[in-house]
Amino acid sequence: MTPPLPACPDCTAAYEPTDNYCRQCGMYLAALREVAVAPAAPQTPQRYERERAALPAPVKKAVTAVAIGTALQVGMSLTGKYLARQAAKGAVSAVRPKAKRPRPNARQQAANEAAPAAIDDPYADAAAVSETVVIRRVWIRRP
Repeated sequence: MTPPLPACPDCTAAYEPTDNYCRQCGMYLAALREVAVAPAAPQTPQRYERERAALPAPVKKAVTAVAIGTALQVGMSLTGKYLARQAAKGAVSAVRPKAKRPRPNARQQAANEAAPAAIDDPYADAAAVSETVVIRRVWIRRP
């Protein structure tokens, strides 16, 4: 008489003891096997070798070059945005009307009267600037 086949703990289907997975539900059965434990061998002192670099030197250099290139692209992008923002601020402040100045004291009035009359600025009433700047960068990498 043959021994009965073991049953899957998940779906209770019979399976061969050598099967790794249940043929009906797919449960991993290899973990259920009993493993014979071999006696431990006497340990001898092991000499550890120095770990070698995981990547070859050309790959390390290529990775470094890519990292530097990416950092330069990000830096140039941020610098361009900063310069564009500063230029926009300068353009807006050039046409925006100046804040009213406090009344000059007697010494300043005398200096102003001695100076020639200022020419009227036709853009003194301007309040806004609308400007569109389009920048397109193309990076070409050749092997």
